Formats: sequence, C-alpha cells, structure tokens
Amino acid sequence: MAPLGCLASLFGLRENPTPHARPGTSQPGTVPGRLPLEVKRYFFSRDEHAFFAALEEALSGTSYRVFPNVRLNDLFKITAQEGRQATYARLRDKHVDFLIVDGAAAYRPVLAIELDGASHGSEKQQHRDAVKDVAFRSAGLRLMRLPSRSYSAGELRERLRGELSAPSPR
Repeated sequence: MAPLGCLASLFGLRENPTPHARPGTSQPGTVPGRLPLEVKRYFFSRDEHAFFAALEEALSGTSYRVFPNVRLNDLFKITAQEGRQATYARLRDKHVDFLIVDGAAAYRPVLAIELDGASHGSEKQQHRDAVKDVAFRSAGLRLMRLPSRSYSAGELRERLRGELSAPSPR
C-alpha cells in the first residue's frame, strides 16, 4: 500500500470510494442507490394550469416572465442572524404559486401571485397564508391573492397593469 494509502486507511478513507450505499444502509456521507420516488403525473392543478397559460399570454410582449411554484427560501434572504433558524423554519416547505420577475432588470422579482382555492378556508392554511403575508410584507415584495378560478389573459393584463407599475411596498 502506498504511503498515502496508509494514511487514508488510518482516517477511514478509501482510495476508490463507492458512489452509492448498499440498499438499506443510511450511513452519514453515503448516497442510497435508489429513493422511493416517481414523477408526479400533474405539475399543476387544473386551475393553476389555466392560470399559468393566461398569465404567460398576458405578459407576452413585455420584459416580465413568470415562474411557477417558487420556494420562499429560494426567494428571500434572511437578513438577521438572531432568530435565523426560526425564520428559516417558518419559510421551509412554503412556496408561492407564481412569481413575476422583470427580465429587463436582471430578473428582479416584482410581484408574487397566490391562487386561493377551497383549502384556504381551513385554519391550518390560513396560518400558512398569514406567514406568507408577513414574509412578503417584511421583504417589501407585493403578494397578490386571487380566488382560484378561470381568468382570461385580458382580465389578468388589466389586473397586473397597476400592480406591475406600482412601487414595492415597504
């Protein structure tokens, strides 16, 4: 064994580490060979799909682009060290349905849209919505809540006209 190989064996390192763990193992630093996953059949609900199509049409010919299902932890930067973990935990596993960014301004986020369906009446969902409202207000990014229903591109264009030209709240 080469001298470096001897040192590596002393520290538990292998010259040729295996990229995958054996099935059924979960040792730190190992990657399982397979996870119990499959691709969802539908990325959007029916209302979200129709809304996304109408929103893209409403924004066509502008510098604005729309991104669906954006995680709040990808959108917001936590600015204070004190309470960082608590803030992170409040944002974890939450997303906004649609994020509009300005492609002419380095894809700066300008408006978020939530479609509020029947589930938004539950106490648990109302709490999650309140956390989102506080997060957007705190960061100074507008959040538009719309009832989950069918919208035409023209109707969305009219609704967005004032929202996209208004200054960010703070």
